[in-house]
Amino acid sequence: MIDQQIIKNVILDLGGVLVDVEPETTHAELERILRPESFSQIFSEKLPEIVVAMETGAWSKEKFKRTMLDACQKGVSASQVVDAWCDMILEFRAMRVKMVQDLGEKYNLYLLSNTNVYHVSYFENEFKNRFHFPIKKLFKKVYYSNKIGFRKPDPKAFEFVLEDAGLNPAETVLVDDSAENCETAAKLGMQAIKVPPQSGLEAVIKQLI
Repeated sequence: MIDQQIIKNVILDLGGVLVDVEPETTHAELERILRPESFSQIFSEKLPEIVVAMETGAWSKEKFKRTMLDACQKGVSASQVVDAWCDMILEFRAMRVKMVQDLGEKYNLYLLSNTNVYHVSYFENEFKNRFHFPIKKLFKKVYYSNKIGFRKPDPKAFEFVLEDAGLNPAETVLVDDSAENCETAAKLGMQAIKVPPQSGLEAVIKQLI
């Protein structure tokens, strides 16, 4: 349990905490549009490199599309590739949005997400279309890995947020569904709350409010 008496700042993760993700959906869609031999190679060898490159901003949109289209079956369009890449992002739950709003009345809220340019565009549009305001309004500031150049669990990702926002680690808690991310945060002097698999913010909200 965290010490609510000293916590002033909460850093929330996105996928698995605020929005459900289902990587298997993207996996299935890519299997459908990639050439069989390319699908096998990408998922056995190249996917970690592609994910890291996109989530740290090392690859441009053009390089991603070119790399993926080269592996696709004839006739597949760039928009089909992007759609498949984003299919893993599921619907935002209204109850979680309300929880974040409630947290914002008590703490300084920040978002730190491992993400990429396509997912950011997708979930920001989906959120605004459903709730009629931008997701950024829920937070004092949002930090996307592809923008800051570091991804969790790299300590530099957390250090960037702490320094940029001027946060005292001892007064800050991370809420994340990755044990490794929570461990890194703890090593930097932050408190951390691990969200159980297949649950979301609702599973840990009582520790904060």
